Amino acid sequence: MIYDRHIDKTEEELRNLRDVFARDDVDRFIDGLESGRINSEAKVIGFTNFIRTSDGLTQLEYARLKQLKDEGFIEKFATNYNKRYNTCQLLMNKMRSSISRGVEMLEKLCEKKRSNGKSKSKRRVINSSKMGMSPYNSSLWGLEHHKESVHTLYNEIVSYKNHLTDCIELCLYIIEEVAYIRSHPEKAQEKHENSRKKVLLNNRSVIKRFIDMNADMENDLMEQVEAWRREKKSMEEISAMLYHTLDENEYNDWIISEEVMAARRQGITNQERALWGDNKQQVMRCRTAYAHIDELKPEGQEGHIGGKYLALLHKWSKVQPSRGLEYWHTYFTDFYLANGGKLTPVKLGAVKKAKTQLLMGEIEEKEVEEFNERMDDIVNKYMK
Repeated sequence: MIYDRHIDKTEEELRNLRDVFARDDVDRFIDGLESGRINSEAKVIGFTNFIRTSDGLTQLEYARLKQLKDEGFIEKFATNYNKRYNTCQLLMNKMRSSISRGVEMLEKLCEKKRSNGKSKSKRRVINSSKMGMSPYNSSLWGLEHHKESVHTLYNEIVSYKNHLTDCIELCLYIIEEVAYIRSHPEKAQEKHENSRKKVLLNNRSVIKRFIDMNADMENDLMEQVEAWRREKKSMEEISAMLYHTLDENEYNDWIISEEVMAARRQGITNQERALWGDNKQQVMRCRTAYAHIDELKPEGQEGHIGGKYLALLHKWSKVQPSRGLEYWHTYFTDFYLANGGKLTPVKLGAVKKAKTQLLMGEIEEKEVEEFNERMDDIVNKYMK
């Protein structure tokens, strides 16, 4: 009898395989040997070698699946895997050898009798194998009346089926996690934000160049997202719709384009967004203060703006805690000098020392308050 080995790449089929491979009934095994006419020492040894090879391939594929999971497949908002296949198809492709050889093992334990009549219809292996879903005959004697080679074969099959089950369990875990995130928009939004931050961090120079070039960054995905927003869909809902549907290039292009266009609309640079987020009002206050700071005569020693002055200015500027002093110091120095500043800001080390004094309370609160008042006055004078 010829059997149909085809396996659908669906979660239901994967669960059926898991249920079959999770069983290690001795009676099914013995009935399978008899049904498959594996009745000689040579056939038993040949089958054992087949199982050992299959087991090695399965363990290799399990390691690859685990690596996929450990590298953040679930955490990544966009992957290079899900463009052509859904999650189940993708994972079953990655354990192709495990599944095909597992089904071949089941087929070897099917009835070898010829079917009656001329019917061309085939029975499915998973339903027909004695170690699958087929009815089976209980053994009267068990393994103890078989040769040692049969005992070895059975142990190898148990080990192999355990590894097949581990593989499938890992696939089902990943499938369930992806499905959970898709059904919980707040989780999808969280994955989107985490991935978005990484894209922005890794492409700062590219974004700055596009902003400086005044580049046209509109793309189809941005337009689609805007259309969904006009339909009153929340970003959480949009994130759930897009999670694991984009490849990494598409996602990067979307995030970079969105960042460039947002900066252009707000009239602020990527550096300023890094320092103050979306607080445009604070960006404009700081720009105004930095551009006119010479009027407050901040000179320290020999034509420099001193460390204590810059430490107080950094505190007044209310920079986001996630951005370090060094990032702000670079921005301030560049902005100040580009806008005609006549002094030279001291190096970062002097500012850090003064910042420590400020944190330790060695600079009196009254001095801090007076400094803030002077900065507020200059902003109120020039900011429209």
